[in-house]
Amino acid sequence: MDWMPRFVRHVSYPLWTLLDGKLNFYRSLARFYHLDHSTRETLAATQIRALKQILSHANTNCPYYSRLFTAIKFDPSKLRSLDDIRVLPRLTKEQIRSNSSQILARNFSSYQVLPAATGGSTGMPMQFFRDAKCLELRAAQQAFFDRWAGYQLGDKLALFVAASHYPKPGDRFKAFIRNITLERTLRFDPHDITDSYLARFHAQLMSFSPNHIRCFPNSLLVYARFLLKTNTPAPSVRSITCTGETLYSEQKKLFQSLFSAPVYERYATKECGVIAQECRSHGRLHVFTPGVVLEILDSENQPVPPGQPGTVILTDLFNEAFPLIRYEIGDMAVPADTEVCACGSPLPIIERVLGRDRDILVDARGNPKPGYLFTNVLLNINPFAQFQIVQDDQFHLTVNVRDAHGEFTDLSSVESAFKNILGREVTVDFVRVCSIPRDPSGKYGYVISKIKNDFTRLRSLQQSNSDIEVA
Repeated sequence: MDWMPRFVRHVSYPLWTLLDGKLNFYRSLARFYHLDHSTRETLAATQIRALKQILSHANTNCPYYSRLFTAIKFDPSKLRSLDDIRVLPRLTKEQIRSNSSQILARNFSSYQVLPAATGGSTGMPMQFFRDAKCLELRAAQQAFFDRWAGYQLGDKLALFVAASHYPKPGDRFKAFIRNITLERTLRFDPHDITDSYLARFHAQLMSFSPNHIRCFPNSLLVYARFLLKTNTPAPSVRSITCTGETLYSEQKKLFQSLFSAPVYERYATKECGVIAQECRSHGRLHVFTPGVVLEILDSENQPVPPGQPGTVILTDLFNEAFPLIRYEIGDMAVPADTEVCACGSPLPIIERVLGRDRDILVDARGNPKPGYLFTNVLLNINPFAQFQIVQDDQFHLTVNVRDAHGEFTDLSSVESAFKNILGREVTVDFVRVCSIPRDPSGKYGYVISKIKNDFTRLRSLQQSNSDIEVA
């Protein structure tokens, strides 16, 4: 019997929490656990109070917001509903880069904030800051959702994630001690996908015997492909949590079948932590309202109807050091057509997350088209397909295909399907390549748009929604 989980929960985790200075972690986690027994009215009232607090704080301590609120005569104290914040303009990544020092709160000294940056999947990492209290709340926020997937402190975890999750060279000894006494993780390197590495990693993983897997879907797909190619049994795990990349339906089915475990989709970002996660009823994601205000809007700044795609706008309720208010993160999502979930959680639900703005292509008329419409065409032919769809202008696609084993003998059906979505006048070129590199964060982009997407024609997408199937 493995005694370490109890040791971690009752001894080493409290000690590490004390050492890290996260003295309020357990109090925050206990407060979040009560969410399961709250009412929607209580959650909404709590969210409004937290929103007013972060808006008032930003108005008092952040020059960027002080000037903005004054210019548009916005008074945070008069906020009555979430609709009231739509008078505020959206905060873009470009504005954050240009106004970073003005967004940083003046009541925090330099040693009280910790720098962070997005993964740079678009080629331009964005720096921002977080305070210690924010990180503490983020840890409790993640632990709350981990429980939904059956994960408890002390369980063994296999990580198929980004390079940024690895310890820095100078921190390796501390990271080693922390890992064996607290985190209990084994990490997969997404940049090394040779058969020899995969064989060594599999042997380590079987010896490690993980309880759970947390992954970028495409990193786990590399390992899954190796298992099937070599007819190697998969390790037995209790659950799989997918985050960081779009999880496609074919991938989800494959993981569930291969590992004989339930798969949970998690919507999380570096900037705002875990925003939403799939529950045990599966199929929809619950939004963590104590930590974030999530809007799904059309091009005219209005909420989209249930079942229709819209642009995600986030307001972070935890980060006082660097408030992100109505932040246009570059994602698209679909609101749910019901407010009630079979799991019983009162947290509001969204139907699905469609992907990042770089995953959105445009057709010959300039209408945006979600990337999964295109990836599904190739994944339905071969769920292990390695490809990258690049749109460099409105009338041209390049599809790089890694075809080491001759999976794609005839790509004419793919070309026809793409033209049905984009228009017959769009040219589709296929290029067979030896490899498709990952971006610096370790993520793998199936779809890359080099066209600036501002979603100004989002209504066209809604009107032609017959193209979109909501899983």
